[in-house]
Amino acid sequence: MAASVHCAMREAIRAARREFSAESPLTFQMDVPATMADVKELCGLDVVERHLHTLLSKAS
Repeated sequence: MAASVHCAMREAIRAARREFSAESPLTFQMDVPATMADVKELCGLDVVERHLHTLLSKAS
């Protein structure tokens, strides 16, 4: 069952990369166990967080 969860997560990450990030490669390294932060980064969903963090650091 654990292997099916891992495979499902990999497929979900590939789908997110296809939808949100055209230039991201569809092959990637995913460490196990994968944290939510790792999955968000692999999906390309951490871009907004990084941008906001950069803005906050410039304002300081």
